[in-house]
Amino acid sequence: MSSNGQADPEPSGDRRRRLLLVGIIVLALLVFGGGYVLGKGNGQASASPAIMPSAPTETPSPTEEPKPSKSHSATETSSSASAVPTPEPDVLGDGKYFVQLTDIQGGEEGPLQLQYDLAYFLQGDAANQAAADRGLETPVPNDYLIVNDTHKLRLTPLAGVYGVKYLPEGSCCQLVKAHEAQFLGWMGQTQQSDFPPKDTSWWWITIAGGEVTKIAQQYLP
Repeated sequence: MSSNGQADPEPSGDRRRRLLLVGIIVLALLVFGGGYVLGKGNGQASASPAIMPSAPTETPSPTEEPKPSKSHSATETSSSASAVPTPEPDVLGDGKYFVQLTDIQGGEEGPLQLQYDLAYFLQGDAANQAAADRGLETPVPNDYLIVNDTHKLRLTPLAGVYGVKYLPEGSCCQLVKAHEAQFLGWMGQTQQSDFPPKDTSWWWITIAGGEVTKIAQQYLP
């Protein structure tokens, strides 16, 4: 109390401290309230739509390739399993081969060349297996099967000296020796002979040194 009965004025330093404290409290409330409002708004805006799981990808199952159809004839081209080796070489090496004779070419400026269609003469189990592969009758008649899956014609020179044996028409089972002129006349269809028809007869040829040295007809019952 003052001497005149009035209250003494409050010291200015205490008043400033109280004002500063009130200001700090108000500022803290404003910051807290603003942060709450902003946080709530941001939470709503940042809500991501639910991600739907993708449908499982279905892997297509492999489809089987169509199986090749079987030939009904041993002399027709067949895409089924074969009892003979493939592919066949263009030029045959030395050895003995089963063929159907078709023609004689050359002779003017070079050696005579034998033209033929390579085939396979199968017997027993090999013949029955080849027939089954082609959808043919089994067991095979007369225990043999001629397989001619391709009809590619080949040429091989005739040797300077070669032998020919054949079965004269009307005879059975016994091969006889043919003269060269007789054989060439039959092949070139320049003279009549007792040789069998070319389209129904089958032969064995022997190639040695790259030339045909022997020709012998196959007897077929």
